[in-house]
Amino acid sequence: LGSQPRPFGHPSLDRLCQVTASHGLHSKLTGAGGGGCGITLLRPDTSPLAVEAAKRDLCACGFECWETNIGAPGVTLHSSSSLNAEVLHALSKS
Repeated sequence: LGSQPRPFGHPSLDRLCQVTASHGLHSKLTGAGGGGCGITLLRPDTSPLAVEAAKRDLCACGFECWETNIGAPGVTLHSSSSLNAEVLHALSKS
């Protein structure tokens, strides 16, 4: 499959992935069921122009687009040397 979007079993979701991939974004089926929703997670450095272009193309295909924030930076990896003593102590208890 290479860099091509992986099909999810329904042409509309395949199209969603194709459209967002054409803008350098990656989408997937949400797994929520009952309506065929997809999700595209954006890195903080994603170009707003790429997002707007993808939304424009998705709307042209008949998709509805909603934006939201997750309210947190997501997963962050810290080395133990960057943690203060209080945090290291709390982690050693778990």
